[in-house]
Amino acid sequence: MTAIAGLPIMEKSQTLGRILVAISLLVFGVQHFIYGGFVATLVPAFMPGRLFWAYFVGVAFFAAAAGILYHLLARAAATMLGVMFFLFVLLLHIPRIIGNSSNGNEWTSGFVALAMCGGAWILANAAPLEEREKADPFLGLGRYFFALAFVAFGIQHFVYARYAAGLGPPWHLGRPIWAIVFGVTLVTLGAAILSGQKTRMAANLLAAVLLVFFLLLYVPRIAKQLHNPGPWTSGFEILALNGCAWVLAGSQPREEKERV
Repeated sequence: MTAIAGLPIMEKSQTLGRILVAISLLVFGVQHFIYGGFVATLVPAFMPGRLFWAYFVGVAFFAAAAGILYHLLARAAATMLGVMFFLFVLLLHIPRIIGNSSNGNEWTSGFVALAMCGGAWILANAAPLEEREKADPFLGLGRYFFALAFVAFGIQHFVYARYAAGLGPPWHLGRPIWAIVFGVTLVTLGAAILSGQKTRMAANLLAAVLLVFFLLLYVPRIAKQLHNPGPWTSGFEILALNGCAWVLAGSQPREEKERV
């Protein structure tokens, strides 16, 4: 990353990634207002004013979407977005997983929230530092949370191979072998990012896989079920994670061969 006349210059992949994340956050924010009554049921019972929190989080998504696109606010906005998702993991998903550990959907939702937390901190860590501003050490956890979640998604493809095989688009062959192939791919790429080996290449490949998932699996579903919030939520979670992967790739140093 370089700077011209005091303004930070980001790689195109980082800019694209931030835009995709922002679009996804806007969709989440709108959903929190359209389906506020349902979202309120997901708020822990011990918290008073559950509907208020549903709308509050919707507003937070709008604010985060605007903040991550403005370089002066990007780091703070992405940091707080990650903190919010981390709280989701602790307060919403871990209790639900403990109470229903045999339900694969609960594990998936929990790891999606963890991936979103890690992805948000990846965005924050990649944001340019202002003069005399110090980086927050805990933001480095973002890459590990993000990668760990994808290793978990890959493992789920093995555990629920027959179910995962049916998740493809209408022309998908629907065979368990494809679930295994995608499982191996996600575990391999997640492990590479987790280990820090070939992180740029792994993140680029992961972004490409997620983009294919979004375009071939979720776009057709959304088009056919415009009034069903499920495909919208799942699809734009994939798009947001796709954006985070692009940002991670763009924030890594190029391999020596690429520099020549």
